[in-house]
Amino acid sequence: MLRKLKAPSLVLASLLLATACATAPARPPVQIGTGEPRVDPVTGEPMPSRGIDDARLNELNPQRPVRGDGGLTPPFMEGRDVKRAAVLLPFSHPNAQVRAEAESMLAGIELALFEYAGDNFLIMPKDTAGKQSVTEARLDESLKEGADIILGPLFGANVKAIKPEASKKQVPVIAFSNDRTAAGGGAYLASISPEEEVTRVMEYAASRGVRTFVFLGPNSEYGKQVEAAMRYQAAQQGGVVASSAFYDPSDGGTSAARQVASVLKAQGGGGKVGVMIPERGVKLLSVAPLLPYNGAPMQNVMLMGTSLWDDSSIWREPTLAGGVYAAPDPSNLAGFKQTYRRIYGRNPTDLAAVAYDAAALSVRLAADDNIRYNGVTDPDGFMGVNGLFRFRIDGTSQRGLAVMQIQSSGPSVVEKGITAFGPGSS
Repeated sequence: MLRKLKAPSLVLASLLLATACATAPARPPVQIGTGEPRVDPVTGEPMPSRGIDDARLNELNPQRPVRGDGGLTPPFMEGRDVKRAAVLLPFSHPNAQVRAEAESMLAGIELALFEYAGDNFLIMPKDTAGKQSVTEARLDESLKEGADIILGPLFGANVKAIKPEASKKQVPVIAFSNDRTAAGGGAYLASISPEEEVTRVMEYAASRGVRTFVFLGPNSEYGKQVEAAMRYQAAQQGGVVASSAFYDPSDGGTSAARQVASVLKAQGGGGKVGVMIPERGVKLLSVAPLLPYNGAPMQNVMLMGTSLWDDSSIWREPTLAGGVYAAPDPSNLAGFKQTYRRIYGRNPTDLAAVAYDAAALSVRLAADDNIRYNGVTDPDGFMGVNGLFRFRIDGTSQRGLAVMQIQSSGPSVVEKGITAFGPGSS
């Protein structure tokens, strides 16, 4: 059952120190969250793990709300200048994995509020069930209850459905879809998009002299999204995509891998070739070895992946050794994951960290009385547990991702993410 969180007071994190670099922006990105345990302001000791349990109060609508400023105001907040974030997530989705993701995201949001919010910030969880009509109804409820900002929804179609009405009310939507076509019109995508991951890993490959790229992946919306991003980035970097081989997600990918192996053999000694395989788990473990099996000269190949590769089940595959992928810097996430496990007794999902950052950003903007579009799109960006990010005017996000390299003992950071956006970067 969904519950509201009353978050104890806590002084917000201060701004990061300005770097000494002459090309740094006039103001550094705003530190919105670290994921470290909340500490007692007097003793400096970590707050006990029961803090969040004690803070959970009643069900979302157990009693008639008090209407102070015209918005939903629980009795314990009466008389305060309440800021409200509606959380639109599919808690009753028919898919169990989606339900678990939504619950983990809500937990991440609660954790951010517990660590950073004062006693005048309210979250209003709303179950969308993953359906467009239900999401629209939950938005209407949220606006009537005085939502200052919307966190969610999860699916692109639902984002598209609600953003026109939210825009009319000048209420920003920070959504969690990775569908770029859902961005804009007052909706900002907090999720880490495949395009950002492709850009980061291809920039790294180009810095190592790779100018020829090949795609090997599923004939799915995700696969097509990654392949299109590859072609765009190759052109940006003066490179070329020599071949794209798609396979049906339901088959073994044998013929597509054979096609790619032939292209790699034809390259001969013409320099390193970057091969992108946006696949996960068991399927990745079956597709990648098909390249050397079909005679591909792997000494001339730099295997590349997306965040789907951030999975311990694939790291011991010899073919993937030395392969690279983009992901948030694990050093930024370490504190968040540890605190989450301590309080909730389970590991967070990737989107739990994204939701944490979205909530921490909302709290920060509320404290500055700046929950509005120009606050969300601060060009200097924000520093959260997923690292540096900022929202572009078109609603997509730009991130300072790290590059990870697979080794038998696990991945290591071979290039850290940036910590400040330079002038003119976008």
